Amino acid sequence: MEDITEENSLIQNEPTNSTETSVPFQNRYLLLEPPVFLLSYAYYVSSAVLTDQIVYQTCTVSFGVNRSECAQLGKEHESAEVLALEARVQPYTANILMVDSIVNSIVPAVLNLFIGPWSDRFGRKPVLLATFAGCVISYLLDTVICFLSSRYPVSPWYYALSCVPLALTGSICTMMTTVYCYIADVTSEQDRSKKMSILEAAQYIGMLLGNISSSFILRSTNATTVFAIAAGTVFLAFLYIVIGVQESISINDDHQKESYSFKISYLFRPGLVLDTFRTAFGRRPNFNRPIILMGVIALGANLFVEQYQTVFFLFVRKHFNWSVRKYSFYNSADTVFLMFGNLVGTYGLQKKLGLTEAGITAIGFFTSFLGSVAVAVASESWHLYAAMAFCMLKGVTDPMTRAFISNAAPAEDIGKIFAFSSTFEELMPLGGAPLYTLVYKRTLSWNPGAFNWISALVYIFCYSLTMAVCILQSMQRSS
Repeated sequence: MEDITEENSLIQNEPTNSTETSVPFQNRYLLLEPPVFLLSYAYYVSSAVLTDQIVYQTCTVSFGVNRSECAQLGKEHESAEVLALEARVQPYTANILMVDSIVNSIVPAVLNLFIGPWSDRFGRKPVLLATFAGCVISYLLDTVICFLSSRYPVSPWYYALSCVPLALTGSICTMMTTVYCYIADVTSEQDRSKKMSILEAAQYIGMLLGNISSSFILRSTNATTVFAIAAGTVFLAFLYIVIGVQESISINDDHQKESYSFKISYLFRPGLVLDTFRTAFGRRPNFNRPIILMGVIALGANLFVEQYQTVFFLFVRKHFNWSVRKYSFYNSADTVFLMFGNLVGTYGLQKKLGLTEAGITAIGFFTSFLGSVAVAVASESWHLYAAMAFCMLKGVTDPMTRAFISNAAPAEDIGKIFAFSSTFEELMPLGGAPLYTLVYKRTLSWNPGAFNWISALVYIFCYSLTMAVCILQSMQRSS
């Protein structure tokens, strides 16, 4: 098998009218932070409310309990009877959230293998438009289901179906992978990690505002209004992309003239999948192949850990008797710590101390391990806040990992590598969500926080991977 870099050099020597290249630096227009901020806001303003609504409808519809009794669930200072009802309802709710997570993984995992090379040929913007449109439709369905549930008995399982439009367009993971491809198209290696950290900061600001406003909007209005606001916010992001974001790669005239039906049919060519795998696993000089693959595994493992969110709100409801308001405040504080950690990682550890992206990622994973251990043994609410101090660098792990992956590959391979990475990441909820749900249900009666030990083990594994990348990069520099 020939070296990939040799193949790419041959490709680059072909006439420019037969290839797609990145837009020249002076023509690049990169303002993806606003739609990413809006998407993050929509997700976090509605996430806890959705879980709370599923708990309520499970209680009223699936268990047939009186509405007034079910309305007491999730309130502060619950009585013994309400706590017993919560213990009955939570395992059923966890199953719905697990199915929702799996549905959002299976179809996107397959689509991502095609979308990466397809976007290399026909552009990033169509993929962004499709995924944001699917997200709008899913939030609209949540709004309709919630509205109808206030008037008729509606099964909470319909919320698992509402995510299908988003799944069929690639889910949020495909959306963000395309965003990272866009950034790789329009930035140099020196600026890439900084730009990805700025994008991560936009997500954190959306997360912060979403968490702060969530409980306030819910108390002032109702759950239907919260979902409608989320849908409207993502729709604004969709309009922004239509109007304000230009394509990041130059598409030759022949491909621009292709019909829409041809472009859609081209998406499902098996050759695209083979091309993606060849690019991801192909030989590369200077240890770049193991660096890329270990980075991909770390990204997947990181998303595996994120499946703890499937049960975390249920955990704090049960163990600490938290309401949506308390949970939103906790998430807001966590976001502030992550933003500060992002700043420390990008401008302190990288710019001032000169640490590599892989070195910063390793530190982030180790501090995340410490934070998970702290949450696992927490017995008071303030312990969760103390754990934030341990893992405030957790937010730098994703952008820094993607930065060192993209720096280890030529520009024309980044779309395919991120597509492969995205597929691998999308498979993680298939194992993560059921595992966290199973452990939580099995330990609910005697140790509800036991699932955090899973996170601790995965984080120490990711730390080991990124330390290995640091060693390989040091060998690169010394050779």
